[in-house]
Amino acid sequence: MQRTIWLALSYNVPINPSKARVYVWRKLKEFGAEYFKQGVAILPISAQSMQQFAALAQKIRQMGGEASIVELRFTDPIDEAQMTARFKKQAEDEYTALLNDCKNALRELRNLPSAFSLSQQEGERMKQVVKRYRKARSKDYFKTSTSREIEAGIDEMIDSVREIASDFSKQLRSMMEN
Repeated sequence: MQRTIWLALSYNVPINPSKARVYVWRKLKEFGAEYFKQGVAILPISAQSMQQFAALAQKIRQMGGEASIVELRFTDPIDEAQMTARFKKQAEDEYTALLNDCKNALRELRNLPSAFSLSQQEGERMKQVVKRYRKARSKDYFKTSTSREIEAGIDEMIDSVREIASDFSKQLRSMMEN
């Protein structure tokens, strides 16, 4: 097993106002960080994770808290494998939810009677699937295999929209020529 170097953000945020703690928690969730111990979140080391933790540490200090960033290496490969498994499960769970949304969007696309039936709401929902995928992929630090399945579903969604538009275009062209 290849060993990982981790970044750890150790922080302490004042109890009041509670919005500071909520802000930190939401940012760590957005980054895909996992907790090593209470008040210590970790990410596999990368330029992106260093930038994210540095910006968050600065914000924590601005809120009157304390923050430190350190490199971390597990000495026990079993502990490291358990942490890696937590990151992989997090990515898989997010991908599973996305895959279901992608399948639902494809089902709806296939059941549309015509291109006129594609509502703005459905279009926005498809855009949201793609945006969520991009976010999930940025947190997939160990490149789980499910991402390829979702990419295939999104490609299929794009092809379906292209096909609907092409069919509609042909109908319009036919109407012009008759």
